[in-house]
Amino acid sequence: MTHLTANELDAQIKSGKAPAIIDVRSRWEYEKGHVPNAVHIPFWSIFWRTDDLAVTQDDPIVIYCEHGPRAGIVRFALRNAGFTHVLYLEGHMAHWRKQGLPIEIQSSE
Repeated sequence: MTHLTANELDAQIKSGKAPAIIDVRSRWEYEKGHVPNAVHIPFWSIFWRTDDLAVTQDDPIVIYCEHGPRAGIVRFALRNAGFTHVLYLEGHMAHWRKQGLPIEIQSSE
């Protein structure tokens, strides 16, 4: 399995059993709205921030960007760092938003 659907992830979040979720978009995009409980790690910084992940290398991780390309870079980096269960959010943030699923807004202070 390489993808998790938006509805599957939403159900897991609501049940309190969601995997680690990483938003790899820019800070501006993240603050404007992100998947609930997502941690922000910009795609360009993942190569030196894998230690920031509060998961083991065998735990599931769901990654997304707006449409897919940046998430591909992050998946490559995580797999090279030994993470074995890296999934894409199917349709990424664009699809999540189109489905009308919950979005968290984070204001910069």
